[in-house]
Amino acid sequence: MRNRNSKRVARGMLLVAAALASGYVTLTAAPASNPQSPAQVGASSASPEEKKYEEGRALLNSNRWADAESAFKAVAQMHGARADAGLYWQAYAQTKMGHSADALETCSRLRAAYPRSEWIKECGVLEIQIHKQSGAAVSPQGEQDEDLKLLALNALAQQDRPEAIPILKGILSGNQSPKMKERALFVLTQMDSKESQDVLAQVARGQSGPELQTKAIQMLAAMEGKRANGILEGVYRSSADVEVKKAILQSYLVSDDSAKLLEAARGETNPQLVRTAVQTLGAMGEADQLLSLYRAKKTAEDKASIIDAFVPCGERANGVLKEIATTETDSELRRKAIRNLGVTGGRVGQILVEIYQKSSDPGSKEAALDGLFVADDAHDLVALARAEKDIAMKKKIVDKLSVMGDKEARDYLMELLK
Repeated sequence: MRNRNSKRVARGMLLVAAALASGYVTLTAAPASNPQSPAQVGASSASPEEKKYEEGRALLNSNRWADAESAFKAVAQMHGARADAGLYWQAYAQTKMGHSADALETCSRLRAAYPRSEWIKECGVLEIQIHKQSGAAVSPQGEQDEDLKLLALNALAQQDRPEAIPILKGILSGNQSPKMKERALFVLTQMDSKESQDVLAQVARGQSGPELQTKAIQMLAAMEGKRANGILEGVYRSSADVEVKKAILQSYLVSDDSAKLLEAARGETNPQLVRTAVQTLGAMGEADQLLSLYRAKKTAEDKASIIDAFVPCGERANGVLKEIATTETDSELRRKAIRNLGVTGGRVGQILVEIYQKSSDPGSKEAALDGLFVADDAHDLVALARAEKDIAMKKKIVDKLSVMGDKEARDYLMELLK
């Protein structure tokens, strides 16, 4: 039997703050087991420089840091094709020995002697790690390569230093890339200080532009929960941007504040915002609040939107949808509620069978069959087919059973062929 749950809509949740952490930095202190740059592939393996370089690699693999430093120092002094790589690996070995000052000096010599070297970025990674380990301030603005800036921001988040705040504010207000600015926002969420929360609130108010505003709203809600409501309510009232307002409504899912959503669903005049509030209530599983909204709404469009919002509520919406399915006078709304019963999960077979048997509306009967089909309930469909006297309706049931791939359905179809 097919997995019933694969046909049902699961309750959705926002994705906030942590999504910002993915895919930013992939650099490591030791870049590769074969530290050979593409430009150096043609270097002669028989040259003295190459032999010394290979010797240094072997010493690194054996964790013989002092001997490796001497070997790579000799490579650098040959001023050949491997010289820049030799300087980097010399600095790497010095770092392993705890000689941080020497490693920083060696990286400086690499930059001065070979300003276009591919190994400068790797030295930048070493420098950031050295500063982080020593407790010295890490400055993302001091790096030219964006990957190194992102790595520096990571270190800054872990250090939680007071001087980080003006650096982060500078990134947010400057001409950095969107990725850098989003990462700076994430760093602010990791810093447990009033100053970091104030900066995040400023961005949420739109002081760093609309692109960052919605992300800051999501992060603020995730970090502060209902404590952020005062700020978010103020932004909601003052903003004319529908997307910003939608982001705030969706953030109430994170802060678990259904009262604010119900207030918006009842009082908003913008249809997009009403729908967002309704959908978010559904994602929170607030079936009773949705039912109160349903009873208060006048238009079929509004009511149809609420019926759809019941789906992510799961089983807790079954009783409510049954009530709508059996009392709603609008046939289209009634049929939508019946079909959605098949999606919500739980023991809906008995409800749908009862609706099918008691309804005199062919459309409602077909909706009940659709619900049983979506719920993968071959057993009840077979039972209805056996009892059905109307040939046209029986054909509709058999048509559904023929594509279900269920043993009970196949057995019944074989009976029909006998």
